[in-house]
This record gives sequence, structure tokens and C-alpha cells, in this order.
Amino acid sequence: MPKFVTDDQLDEWFCYHPPSDQAIANAHEMVRAACRELAGFLSDLLPECPDKTVTLRAVRHVMYEANATIACQQRLYEPDPD
Repeated sequence: MPKFVTDDQLDEWFCYHPPSDQAIANAHEMVRAACRELAGFLSDLLPECPDKTVTLRAVRHVMYEANATIACQQRLYEPDPD
């Protein structure tokens, strides 16, 4: 039976992808900063309850996935020139 996810894909997903240049490192930092700002806003706004914990974990998950996208797709990444 053919595999839906190949061993090469797993190797790509589970290895370290160091930033290839400063623009990539900056993109990671911008994602972390934006997610931290959102998490702080939500933490101040929402009542203390289990749903708040789930919400903050979701923001953390978004940060992880966004940074994984940047890391794994560096060859396609071209940040906007500011």
C-alpha cells in the first residue's frame, strides 16, 4: 500500500530548519511578537476559566504552525520589502 506521507516528507517535517538569512529570522520574530501581543490581549480580556486556557494554547499553536511554515518553505519565502 502506498504511503500518504513519505519518509522524505517526515524527515522534512521533523528536522531543524535554521533561518537561511536575516529576513527569515525576522519573519519568525514578527510571528512570535504578533502572537504574544494577541495572547496578552486575550489574557487580559477573557475571564479565568478552562476555555481561556484553550484559547491561549490555540494562539501558541498558531505561532508554532506559522513559524513551521516559514522554516519549511524558506525557498518560497520572500518577505515584503518595507
